[in-house]
Amino acid sequence: MSIETNKLIFKRLVREYEFLIEDLKDIEKANSEIKDSFMKSLTDIDVEGILQTESMDNMADDWAKSVKAHEEEEKESNKHPDFKSLFRKVVIKCHPDKLGSDLLSTEMEIYKEIYEQSVDANETEDWAKLIRCAIKLELEIPESAYDQIDAIEKSINKLKQKQTEILNSTAWTWYKINDSDSKLDILKQHLDFMALITKKNT
Repeated sequence: MSIETNKLIFKRLVREYEFLIEDLKDIEKANSEIKDSFMKSLTDIDVEGILQTESMDNMADDWAKSVKAHEEEEKESNKHPDFKSLFRKVVIKCHPDKLGSDLLSTEMEIYKEIYEQSVDANETEDWAKLIRCAIKLELEIPESAYDQIDAIEKSINKLKQKQTEILNSTAWTWYKINDSDSKLDILKQHLDFMALITKKNT
């Protein structure tokens, strides 16, 4: 493909990535409330105290460790030179210690968020996330970035997967149902499932 074709595809993918990031923020915010409501309703019918067992606590700890391990696996060590260069440019422009004291608090928060996102992007060599930060800071995008279409598509697919996992979760299924009897059935089924898992882990 020509450079111009790559640039057009690149722009389209960055726009899609930007939309998915904002959409995921809304989904995660709603999911936090939905999960709290789901767990409260689950606790209300948990007469046997299944959710309070030591096995459940251990399972929660194991899950947290597995998530952390997965995140560690995604970290890259041999980054593209242009990625490193762009990251440095982003950090120089938005690092909290480099910002002037004349900025408004709202501006400081914006720069802080961009800085945190760029650090996260650097840890996993996420081209899409780093490019998004650079665009927000109005930095020039290196030509080599336009060749990172596969990497950007990979980031987009990860975002879509996160959305799918949340939207297909038991809590969301329970939330979307209006019939009270059906909602109760879902709660009971989930509690039975949790009881079965805790027995296997004892």
